[in-house]
Order: sequence, then C-alpha cells, then structure tokens
Amino acid sequence: MAVQKAMTTGTNGVMDWFDRNATSPYYSVCEIISPTKKELLFSCNEDSVDNARRILEENISAFEQNGVNTLYALILHPKKDKTGYITMNTPSHAMLKFRPAELEAPIYGVGAYTGGGSNRYEMEKIMEKLNLLESKIAEADQEEYEEAPQNPFNAMLNNMASNPQVQEALISGLLGVVGGFINNGKPMSGVAGIDVINDEAIQILNSLIKKGVSLEHLRKLDAMTNTKLKSLLIML
Repeated sequence: MAVQKAMTTGTNGVMDWFDRNATSPYYSVCEIISPTKKELLFSCNEDSVDNARRILEENISAFEQNGVNTLYALILHPKKDKTGYITMNTPSHAMLKFRPAELEAPIYGVGAYTGGGSNRYEMEKIMEKLNLLESKIAEADQEEYEEAPQNPFNAMLNNMASNPQVQEALISGLLGVVGGFINNGKPMSGVAGIDVINDEAIQILNSLIKKGVSLEHLRKLDAMTNTKLKSLLIML
C-alpha cells in the first residue's frame, strides 16, 4: 500500500500552520487510518487561544521527540458542538495532514521502514553488521600500528628523553664525534655535561650502536647544519 503523504512534518510546521489558519481555539487531532477513515486522538475545548495553542504544541512536540511518524490530521473548528465538546461530527473549516517525525528513508532490498514489523528487524540486523565491520576495521588498524617497527633513530631519541644519565652521556659521545664540525675542530666548551669524552660515554654510544644505531645515523648527524643540530640538542 502506498504511503500517504503529509503536508508538513514536525512541531514547527504544524504550529506555523495553526497560527496562520486558526480563527478559534477549537481543534481536534485525528489519526488517519485510511483515506476514508479517521480516529479521534484528542480535541481542545478551551476558550483561550493561548491555552489551546500550548496544549497542541506540547502534544505534537512529545510525539516528535519520541519519533512518532504516524500520519495525523489537525482539524480546525469554528465553534463547539451544542454539547460543548469537539467530536468527529463537529463542523470544521480547515484540515492539515502532518507527521510529528520524519519517516525513515527506505533501504535498498529492505523496503520502506515504518518503525515496526519485519522491516525494523531487517534494519537492526543491517546496523549490527555495519557496527561489527567498523569494529573489525578499527582493530586491524590498531594492530598494524602496534606491529609497525620503530625506527632505530627514533628509539635512540626516546631513550635519551626518558633516561637523564643516558641523555647526558650520549650528548657527550655524539658531540665528540661531530664536535669538529660544530666548533671548527676546536675542543668543545661551555656545553652542559661536556668536559672530556670519558669511557662511560663511549661505552654507552657503543651500546646504542649495538642496539641498532648505525654509523649512517651518526653520519646524518654529522651532515646536519649547525642550526639543525643545535635545534636537535635543544629538543633533548
């Protein structure tokens, strides 16, 4: 069966229409069962336009917040029945077909989703599969990141940053290797932790080389300009 179309959707649209068309505070809201059948949901017999409007807005807003997308009709009445109430037989002068909330967009292979029945079940299954796929992709990305080998030169910098003793000794050793480049062959002086290149500094440097810091890494340090090398030392 074809889905009946609404003239507007949401509380704002309904209230805007009400403000433009209501000539009295009397109205009723019916559920549209079929093109020829309606069922009264509630009506307003208030004599105050402000109270009538507030009641209507509160009800439609509650429907919208709860995702109710049933097709309703807002019917405006010029006056009450002789009984003092609004019924399905009360004369009316305007009607608006509306939905408090939007219909779910149809999904290919599932059909129009109306919030219940087998379509809801199919929607939930599809969402479960999408969530599972997203989770597996995230796990794979994390494993790839954890298994990626760390660059030996980065490892050396990390060790220096976390161990003050290694940091001081390594600075001594490295500056000893490239000292001639920085200071034009003259002995280094005025640098924190540097007096002479002692045996401990050489041992630590040898140990780092055994752990993967190659001479090529030291050559790269030696090839750096004064500015870059000094910037590196400041970072340490």
